[in-house]
Amino acid sequence: MGSCRLAGEADIPRIIDLIERLAAAVGGPQRVCRIKTGETLAGLLQDPRGVVLVTERGFIAGCITQTVISPDPVAVELGWYAEDRSGLALLRAFEAWADQQGATLIKLSCNGGAAQRILERAGYRAAETAMVK
Repeated sequence: MGSCRLAGEADIPRIIDLIERLAAAVGGPQRVCRIKTGETLAGLLQDPRGVVLVTERGFIAGCITQTVISPDPVAVELGWYAEDRSGLALLRAFEAWADQQGATLIKLSCNGGAAQRILERAGYRAAETAMVK
């Protein structure tokens, strides 16, 4: 398992490849647009309220936002995938970043499987179900 670090622009093509494999692995409802994905990642790298963390074959990306319920900052994961057993290290790094940003809540998504088991062992619980059409 590689060490976790902040991503740079040179990492974007590799992260896009990982995102394509993530979408295929979970049977996601959206097709990956490599251009839009690259633009989104580049934007997160420039945004002080965004983060992209990488390992040799893994990534987690997210941002700080608010809900309509509360002005409190919420860290929202926008993508998380690892092929090098670094999923937990990426999660811990994201949690540390969220804490530094003053987030009062961390929101992550998963489609069951290993990711859900990692999250449950880390103290996460299901709060909502995402419905798509």
